[in-house]
Amino acid sequence: MTRGLPTLSLDGRTLTPAGVVRVAVEDWRATLTRRARERNREAVALARDLIGRGVPIYGRTTGVGALLDHQVYAADATEHSRRLLRSHAGGAGRLVERDVARAMLVVRANQLGAGGAGVAPALHTALVDALNAGLAPAVHELGSIGIGDLTALAETGLALIGEGSWLGEGAPPPPVRLDHGDAIALISSNALTVGEASLAAHRLTRALGAAETIAALSFVAVHGDPVVFDARVHSARRHPGQQAAAAHLRALVPADQRPRRLQDPLCFRCIAQVQGAARDAVGELLAALSTELNAAAENPLLETRSGQALTTGNFHMSRLALVSDQMRAALFQVASESVQRTSALLDARVTGLPAFLAGHTAGSSGGMILEYTAAAALEELRAAATPATLSSIPASHGQENHASSASLAARQLTRALEHYLTVASVELVTAVRALRMSARRPGTTAGAAAFDRAAAVLPADLHDRDLSADLSLAADLVRAGLIDASEEHVIGPTRPRASRR
Repeated sequence: MTRGLPTLSLDGRTLTPAGVVRVAVEDWRATLTRRARERNREAVALARDLIGRGVPIYGRTTGVGALLDHQVYAADATEHSRRLLRSHAGGAGRLVERDVARAMLVVRANQLGAGGAGVAPALHTALVDALNAGLAPAVHELGSIGIGDLTALAETGLALIGEGSWLGEGAPPPPVRLDHGDAIALISSNALTVGEASLAAHRLTRALGAAETIAALSFVAVHGDPVVFDARVHSARRHPGQQAAAAHLRALVPADQRPRRLQDPLCFRCIAQVQGAARDAVGELLAALSTELNAAAENPLLETRSGQALTTGNFHMSRLALVSDQMRAALFQVASESVQRTSALLDARVTGLPAFLAGHTAGSSGGMILEYTAAAALEELRAAATPATLSSIPASHGQENHASSASLAARQLTRALEHYLTVASVELVTAVRALRMSARRPGTTAGAAAFDRAAAVLPADLHDRDLSADLSLAADLVRAGLIDASEEHVIGPTRPRASRR
């Protein structure tokens, strides 16, 4: 770990997807606030009090799933927790990426600070210690169906007690001794799903801002009619995202640009409408995540105000699964429009430039293959956009007979975003090439700055050559949020949310 990095406080109340990124990806240090630690300890004290009075608590004094009628005796409680971790660590497939596994640790540490689960304080602290050592637990991708990331969190639990594996070169935290009920309290969460969705949502805000900027460069290259971004048009149809996208595009495209046509193709005429729908979708995703990141959604819920252990279904991730499905569908719409703009940029009838933006020699192919690459990525994105929520898998002898498939929805969101980056990079390379060939530069400060940032990185050589490196450079620009550096048009929730205290 690099010394001197900032610290993020996990308080169980205010964690955001950006905060998850700072710790999981950027390696900020994490710390638990005093109140977050207190809430967890209060839940532990409640569980001990209820158990001492003979009150049955699911997973602590009973088996789990279809075994809920099987009693666990106090003398066997600690060993029961160990067996529960071992038996549920049955994941398969690839190991999840380091950043995603670390995001899971951030989310779970913060959720425990909300005070509904109750784990041994040493276990709570060990989650943060692992983060600050630069570690990630070795957990597998497959095992969750959207009603708790049981396998991944069980594998995490084994790492914390010294039986599992860590990824990274830091020194692991000392093995934790399990307390009564620690296993059920740790694994009763969707922290992996929420963590992965948080990373994707944060990256989406950058990608969608870049998408609007790239679309504006294409719009200038084909001499589109800027009336389609007129505020009067969008005030007549008051979708918040559409209005915000149009405002961004007005800052990028000169209002006095002279159009070549009476009416542009839909992929130019409807940029604000499609991008606006994606803005609204990412706003819904971020809003759902702001709840999940700070929720006490365990089963049972140790409700310290009433002094009860409440049986819950709050682990069911239907809401997050649905907004993730919506987000992928919206991203496909954005990508589909982008592919059509790329095709138009390569069409001499639209641009007045040589076909396929070919260079100096007759018969040159120019950027012909870029259309194919974008279309291939779009087909991959289409597959990733298939709704996960159209399926539900029963488990545990029918006791757990409805699932959200949120874990699949989150994984597919990550994959869809990567395919979208290919689509966006193709349009960026093509738009910059077209502007260079026409010796044009956007006539607004923001548009010109975006073009200059891209042109400074992308090679100017118009001869037939390998364009793979160009696409990689363009994707890096989009991924890093360097195409549009405007703070004024940052994409986020389109409706204000009340603060939580």
